[in-house]
Amino acid sequence: MAVIGASSDGNVFEVNVPPGGAGLTNYDGSVLDAVIVGGGIAGLASAWDLRNRDILVLEASDRLGGRIRSETRDPYWLNLGAHVFSGPGSATARLCADVGVEVASVPGQLAAVELNGRLVVGGRPELYPLRLPLTASERVALSKAGARLRLAVARYRNAAAPREGESAPQARRRLLQFGDDQTFADWLGPMPGDADALFRATVTRSTADPEEISAGQGIGYFALVWAAGGGLSRNIVGGAGVLVDEISAELGDKVATGCEVTEVTPAADAVTVSYTRDGRAEQVTARQAVVATRAFEAAAIVRGLPDDTQRALEAIPYGPTVVMAVLTDEQGPMPWDGIYALATPKRSFNMLFNIANVAHARPGHRRSGGSLMMYRSAHGAVPLLELPDGEVERAFLDDLYAIFPRARGHVRETQLLKLPRMLPYPAPGRAALQPALDRPLGRVHLAGDYLGGVYSDTAIASGQEAALAIRRSLA
Repeated sequence: MAVIGASSDGNVFEVNVPPGGAGLTNYDGSVLDAVIVGGGIAGLASAWDLRNRDILVLEASDRLGGRIRSETRDPYWLNLGAHVFSGPGSATARLCADVGVEVASVPGQLAAVELNGRLVVGGRPELYPLRLPLTASERVALSKAGARLRLAVARYRNAAAPREGESAPQARRRLLQFGDDQTFADWLGPMPGDADALFRATVTRSTADPEEISAGQGIGYFALVWAAGGGLSRNIVGGAGVLVDEISAELGDKVATGCEVTEVTPAADAVTVSYTRDGRAEQVTARQAVVATRAFEAAAIVRGLPDDTQRALEAIPYGPTVVMAVLTDEQGPMPWDGIYALATPKRSFNMLFNIANVAHARPGHRRSGGSLMMYRSAHGAVPLLELPDGEVERAFLDDLYAIFPRARGHVRETQLLKLPRMLPYPAPGRAALQPALDRPLGRVHLAGDYLGGVYSDTAIASGQEAALAIRRSLA
């Protein structure tokens, strides 16, 4: 539907509203308050804070949530994306509380390891080198690197502490400067054999190898996962998709899926967003726009970007992941109970997660079945992207059975997802790009996890900051 209207300054706009999209109910009947490009968690966080305004969310795919993806299998859920989230005081915690979804502390061990057929769970991680089947040189190297890493994590946490009067973008820029002058591999130094494999399995959860990620981001990742009660220490009960579903339900017809945005064109008094839907070219105009896409997509669609911002968006690297969710049907205790995260160096997948742990830990829960997730990331995922899905599933299940023989016969359902560009990661020199990404862009506001190094929390925080800027401009 095309609507012609005149704004208060006499400009005439033609606005196309897709079926199922928002209506033009602003005070002058002409343009929307905001268009949000991208229905991942950054765009949804913006939309949530702007839900009482005249807005439209345009999402290219047929689903919302981006890399947050779970499917209900009552009382469990299959998880194929983000699964651990920031704790109290974070942007994520505030959004979950506002939306009304339940969060719980991650139950179970977060530092379990399976290596060469031996499973090590519980106890002090710094003693793992003595418990794992390692050569003497690997044991010494791992012990020394672990001690250095704990000191570096303490420095990182000190650097990450809030500073009075500092804005969130300023804090992100400062933290990106931590260890930004070398790779994590250079910082670690040469690691022999299985000692290298152990670090690699953990760090590649960022979708980058130690030779690619900055030292600060590698250290920061350990700071997040080692933080008791902080860092990435929360599950969303019912699956991360519950947060997406609740926001979507509140937004209603202010969301349109299947809309691939081709251009975002700002002008002095409005922003025009061109997109295709069902093969038709359409257009919508708003006072402001939030571009909550991946960095390289923002670079491709936003017109008139400053040269340094364009280059910065194009320079953000993304890494691949192949992930598989598994629904199980056991009726009693299993050997993975008590484990949440298991590093699995030298297997077809490099991490395994017990997604059902949070449900099993709830009072009165009657054990019947469960849910696991496993994935391989970074360069190790590249060959898997080219293999037939069935071949990847068999490789993952064979290694699951090798680690936990009792899983055999209890796999009820599997889902495989291949993501060639899953997560952005900070490479050395990343901090130098931040001023160009943080700069004001007039009526266009960038949002996404690439704007910092704390994954979903960066996405949510940047989406909320964009919404705040828009509310202030419309006041």
